[in-house]
Amino acid sequence: MDVLFRTVLIKFNEDVSEDSRKKIYDMMQTLDKDCGGREAGVLFWKVDHNFNPKKCDLVEVAIFENDDALQRFRGHPKHKKFTNVLSEIADWWVGDICVDLPNECIKLI
Repeated sequence: MDVLFRTVLIKFNEDVSEDSRKKIYDMMQTLDKDCGGREAGVLFWKVDHNFNPKKCDLVEVAIFENDDALQRFRGHPKHKKFTNVLSEIADWWVGDICVDLPNECIKLI
């Protein structure tokens, strides 16, 4: 089954407070569920601090059922609100790839 793997690297602007950084981190912990979760096609979601914050501060790894699920997620009002907030204090880079996973692996996620 083809699924979509997405990785997002987030780098905060230098002048961003620790409080604002924590707010973004906390928002990202539930953004998948806030935008529909598994029922909406978000199969896996993990956001954490990068081990080496020299290049980026946060890393998001997500697996979507397909591109339609990704587009629904991106179009969700809570995702749009989040990206509007994030765009004021950080830059980010996104990578998406399709991966053919056996159905047995999908069941484990």
